[in-house]
Amino acid sequence: MNGKALSSNKAFLIARPAGKADKMLAELDKTGVNYLFQPLIEIRQLAISQADKQQIKQADALIFVSVSAVQCLQSQIEASLVTARLFAVGDTTAAALEDWLQRPVCVPEDQRSEGLINLPEFKQLAAKRVVVIRAEGGRELIKQQLLALAANVSYVLNYQRQVLALDGAALCQQWQQAGIGCIVATSNEILQHLFKLIPIAGHSWLTSLDWILVSPRMQQKAQQLGIATNKITLAENANDISLLHSIGQINRSYQ
Repeated sequence: MNGKALSSNKAFLIARPAGKADKMLAELDKTGVNYLFQPLIEIRQLAISQADKQQIKQADALIFVSVSAVQCLQSQIEASLVTARLFAVGDTTAAALEDWLQRPVCVPEDQRSEGLINLPEFKQLAAKRVVVIRAEGGRELIKQQLLALAANVSYVLNYQRQVLALDGAALCQQWQQAGIGCIVATSNEILQHLFKLIPIAGHSWLTSLDWILVSPRMQQKAQQLGIATNKITLAENANDISLLHSIGQINRSYQ
C-alpha cells in the first residue's frame, strides 16, 4: 500500500489493479489529493496458441475489452498479423490499440459493453468472423449480441485476473486509521472482493463510506451489498479523466 502523506482531510482508497492507475495516481499527487493505493487483483498474461493467432489473422473484426487485452496480445503477436477491423470498449483501450497498430479504432461514447453493441458499426458485423480478445471469465453480452447477428464468434483468452493474498482485517484497520472516506472501484469483481476481504464486522464501515463506481451494473451490486444510493457517485466512464473528475468533486466536499 502506498500513497501521499495524509493530512486531516478524508482520503481516497484507489483499488485498481497494479499498473492500471499510474497516470491517475501521478495526477492525484500533483493536485494534492490524499489517497492510498491498494490493488486487490493482479493481471497475469496467458500464452496464446498458434490456433489463436490464425483466428486473429483471419478475422473480419477484433474486439478488445480492456487495455490488458491489448497489452497481452501486443507482446505475443506481430502487428502485421492484426489486419482486421478494430473495436474497443473504452477510449483508453482504443488509444493503446492506435498506438500499437497505427489504425483507427471504433469505440463508443458509452464506454461499456452496452455502448459497444449499440454502435451502428457493431450492427455491420452480421455474418462476419469476429474474435473477442479478453480475460478468462467475464460477461457474455458482446458474444450474445454477435450471435444474434449471425456472426461467427470466438474468444482469445490472453490474460487472467488473480486475487492477491491480503490480510483483510489488518487492511481494514489501516484504512480506518488513514481516514479513508471514499473508495474508488472500477469493476464488480473488485467491489465484491472488498466485501469478501474485509471481515463482516467491518462491513458497516464499508457501507458508511462514499464510493466512486463506473456503471449502473456496479451501482446495483453495491446496493445489494448494503451501500445506500446517496453514497454512490457514478463516474461517466472508467477512464482516468472521468475518475479524477469524480474524485475532485467529492474531495471538495471533504475540505
